[in-house]
Order: sequence, then C-alpha cells, then structure tokens
Amino acid sequence: MKLLVLDLDGTLWDHEDASQLVPPFEVHEDTVIDAYGNELSLFPGVREFLNWAKDKSILSIASWNIEELVRPILEALGLWDYFTFPKIENHPDKAGMISRTVEQLKSIGYEVDEIIYIDDRTLHLGNIKREIPNIKFIQMWVDVKSFEELKKVLEGL
Repeated sequence: MKLLVLDLDGTLWDHEDASQLVPPFEVHEDTVIDAYGNELSLFPGVREFLNWAKDKSILSIASWNIEELVRPILEALGLWDYFTFPKIENHPDKAGMISRTVEQLKSIGYEVDEIIYIDDRTLHLGNIKREIPNIKFIQMWVDVKSFEELKKVLEGL
C-alpha cells in the first residue's frame, strides 16, 4: 500500500503557522477566518487532489503544529476524515511522526510498501531520509507548481 504524507502550513494552505490562529473560526468555502480576522485558505485544487488521492493511497499528515489548534481548522474545512493516523505535533521530528504512522498502519494489517512525503520546505528532509531511506520526497511549489501537477507526478510513480 502507498502512504502519502502531507505537510500543512505552506503546502495544503497558504498560512505559514496555523497554530497562530485563534478560535472561534468562521468558514467561507476554502477559507477559515479566526477571531481576529486572520485568514487561512486552501490552495486551489486541494479538495480535488484529496478526493483523487484517497482512492489510490493512504493519506496522513506530518505537521509541526499544535493539534488542539489545527485539528479544528481541518474539521471546519471538512478535511480531517481524509487522513489516517495524522500527526500534528508541536516539534520538528517529522521522521518520527512518519515512522509512527507506518507502525500504526502495520499494527492494523497494512503493508506499507511506498512512502511519499510532500512538503513545501526541505528543512526536515535530511533527518527523514536518515530514518526512512527509501522515502520519496516531492517539494510542493518547486518540484510541482499545482495540485493538478502533483497528481500527474504521482500517477507516474
């Protein structure tokens, strides 16, 4: 089974630190507005991409954020249920997050034979590749310029 692990900030949405947003949230289609009027918007094509990807792989999250603050945003946007064993944790150890997701999937009978990690930054890549050498990495907005292009690249893998 293919595991597709996504970052959130700067990858799925245009905000650089969703943990800074303050509830209550107001939702307008693909945009969340916090109590102070700060906005977070999904990038174009995210919903279509997730709908396409969920039928071809297991989707999860590795995000350096605070789950208690960010999960309500994903829920408000109707995206939380796309993800299996999502990791939204307030530390930079994304390698550990991905490894634990793989272990959890194995514990319920999934054989993960391919892991693809998508992030807008390469900040954590060295540590991830040391811990998970066979992982494939796609840098959003550099290797691909849109979610439509990401879909095409994944179809070619």
